[in-house]
Amino acid sequence: MKKISILTVFFILTLIIGCKTYKNANGVKNLQFSVAEGIPVPEPSGLDLNYDETGFWVVSDENSTVYLIDSWGKEVKRFKVDGDDLEGITVIDTTRLAVVLERNREVVILDTSGTELKRTKLELNGELNSGLEGITYDPEQKKFYVLNEKDPILLITLDENLTEINRDTLSFSKDASGIYFNSADNILWILSDESQMIYKTNLSGSEVYEKYRINVKQPEGITVKKDGTKLYIISDINGSLYVFNLE
Repeated sequence: MKKISILTVFFILTLIIGCKTYKNANGVKNLQFSVAEGIPVPEPSGLDLNYDETGFWVVSDENSTVYLIDSWGKEVKRFKVDGDDLEGITVIDTTRLAVVLERNREVVILDTSGTELKRTKLELNGELNSGLEGITYDPEQKKFYVLNEKDPILLITLDENLTEINRDTLSFSKDASGIYFNSADNILWILSDESQMIYKTNLSGSEVYEKYRINVKQPEGITVKKDGTKLYIISDINGSLYVFNLE
């Protein structure tokens, strides 16, 4: 009997359940997830599809480890990152990744085997556990977008050498817990744990185009398929991967 991958099961269940996107009276869209699947990562706190979208890169803030899981939910590899409180991850290209360390206030570039290539520390104030939460990458402009969780909520833009270009204060949510850059329409998807919302914004976060309400406890990471058909969220508290249909 043939096995069916997690991603295939997600697709089939989505068709059966009829996952919907609709607006409420306040113009906020509500996403209904089709399924949630447990993954073998303790306290997952960052998420990105791998380069060819056959699996996921996930980080754990419990053990500062990067995991690659395949579409079956099976661990393919793992490696440790030097530092405390690993929170976000993004794919740069076929051989490189970038991660953020919340308490260290650092951005680290590694190859996909875990060898460190570059590291920089960002100048940030505030509580150590309210630091860096997410990172995403624009491969065409070669820019990173990094989130500071709160007090204040910041969107920090870095160039390919991790030199800061700009920082913007965000005011549309209670905090920020994950981010994804969509190259198809040059926008950001920004996730908020405390607000239980996803916001589609411009590249400075100054304009919100759409808002989505979610029902996921402690959402910590977000990624979207390149064709714009699926959105994935990782939950820290229950170690599950949630999938949503996008219209």
